[in-house]
Amino acid sequence: MSLVVGRTDREGIADLRYTLSKALETTEFWREKFSGIDPEGITPQDLASLTNKVNITPHDLYSVDRVWPDYILKPRVFYAVMRTSGTTGRPKRVPYTRDDRLRTGRQVEPWIREYMDRGDRIASFFPPLPSSSGMFAFGSFEALNAKSAYYQMPIQYLLDRGMLLRELESIRPTALFCLTATAYNLGLTLPESIKKDIQTIVVGGETLTPELARATLGLFENAVIIDNFGSTEDAITGYRVITRKKATEFHFEESIVVLKDNGDGYDDYKQVYITKVMRDGELTGLPLFNYGIGDLARVENGKVRNIIRIKDVVSLAGAKLHLDQVMEIVYNHPDLLDFVMIYHPLSPENPRPKVVLRVAYSGAKPAGIEDEVRELIYEANNPVRYEVEESRQAELIIEAVPLEKLREGLPTKPGKTKRIYVVGRDL
Repeated sequence: MSLVVGRTDREGIADLRYTLSKALETTEFWREKFSGIDPEGITPQDLASLTNKVNITPHDLYSVDRVWPDYILKPRVFYAVMRTSGTTGRPKRVPYTRDDRLRTGRQVEPWIREYMDRGDRIASFFPPLPSSSGMFAFGSFEALNAKSAYYQMPIQYLLDRGMLLRELESIRPTALFCLTATAYNLGLTLPESIKKDIQTIVVGGETLTPELARATLGLFENAVIIDNFGSTEDAITGYRVITRKKATEFHFEESIVVLKDNGDGYDDYKQVYITKVMRDGELTGLPLFNYGIGDLARVENGKVRNIIRIKDVVSLAGAKLHLDQVMEIVYNHPDLLDFVMIYHPLSPENPRPKVVLRVAYSGAKPAGIEDEVRELIYEANNPVRYEVEESRQAELIIEAVPLEKLREGLPTKPGKTKRIYVVGRDL
């Protein structure tokens, strides 16, 4: 069973057809994917029926010559290139045009106009530009000409409470833009004189559980939370608003989102496929149809209530460590045979998420192998390097053990080989 949400009205369908015509005109990848399919009159429901043939995955993004449209490859328009962590141990790079900036503005306009278009002062703790989160936040506010001030905070100040407080006392922010872990930790750190001014907390990048949302709002008595669901490839696909009394469903302003049964018997959780819809005359960096990002949506009565961002990935203060990324590093290493990850997720009781990565060897232990694996992970995934190594909001421990000790103390399930064990759920 499939559910289609987002821009499915008449104007959205017209823009979908424009988007497809531009993709077929400019992009080899989509000409191949739509081969044998009549593109005339395509509907969102057609996208739902075509997910097995017409789709794109994070792995496809490395095929730049096929995936990037010719107006980017030539180049015929100005574009910035944003770097995003790779799922296979290599960084992906995504082009971002002026039209992407305008589109991102439209994606976030409803909550900006309602909550932040009144002279707000935003303290942004996202990584420095041109990170995708920073580009989206800065670019969308600028595109909308919102009546707000955007302060890009040196994220290193999170390590120095004195510097942090002096800066925030000078700014007197009314809003925070940050990772989920940062918001919670700031609630534990900041004095009431600063926290009482905070009216809006914008977070994203990882699953926001009801428990953590309640804990965060309990620390900021006057705030609401804007929970964004996004990716570098599609910007801010959806958002919901969380207050002390309720959480809205997710709204999808500029994308068509197909939700399909995950095949595991849990009907309330559906696989997410994203189609990026351009408006007539626009040229955005990447055309996307049925982008399978690997996330799950929790659906109740046809409404998306939460986005679960934990499939084959663990989150270290918002920076993601992908299962495929670790597989690529370990299995390509001449001295390593296997691995498991033991994950201590973020929670009110555990404000500093942790991963213990056990890597297995045979025979004598390779000298310096823990440091080597850590450097390979940091080389492939700069957000992990920053959040773990520099900000110290999370912890990554590398343990090299003989193969026979790899699964010591871990539960076993006959017929199934697990890689990620979650403390509190699987342990």
